[in-house]
Amino acid sequence: MYQLQQVLNLIDLFTSQPKIDFYTSLFSNLDLSPIPEFPPSKFGPISYSRHALLSLIVMKAEKFGEISDLIDYLRNNLIIAHLCGFDITKKLPSYWTFERFLKNFDHKYLSYVMQNQVNILKDFGLISGESISLDSTPIKANTKFNNPKSFSKNKFSKDNQPRSDKDCKLGVYTAF
Repeated sequence: MYQLQQVLNLIDLFTSQPKIDFYTSLFSNLDLSPIPEFPPSKFGPISYSRHALLSLIVMKAEKFGEISDLIDYLRNNLIIAHLCGFDITKKLPSYWTFERFLKNFDHKYLSYVMQNQVNILKDFGLISGESISLDSTPIKANTKFNNPKSFSKNKFSKDNQPRSDKDCKLGVYTAF
């Protein structure tokens, strides 16, 4: 434990204090209790903690587009990796570990965490629940009628309902 504290004191020098404070606050206020920390495993060694692998939150907070960017960031900022829950005296997870985690992780757990965070904000009085916000981002449907390069007849007729999606409405999507 003493060696770990010495290492943490040394790596504090390489990460800015506001970043350390931000991630300390973020991870200390994030309730991950609905998520089982270690997946049940019949074979092989115990894998990385699911709580630590949720360091993908750092990927979103830092606006990284690739898992490899997150891995580089965690390797260069070991204090952040420690705050995420990784044992920095051991090897950090590989790209494939994160990829497998994303593929196999049941996303209903994230819904529980998000709902719990909203309830905490409501208890603190930061949000009231009196307002509703909606996302109006257009979703492009997989249909030839919405494809500008399509030469189908009556392409813009509202009577042409796509067979693959009965809820889909014909529209014009001009912004990319």
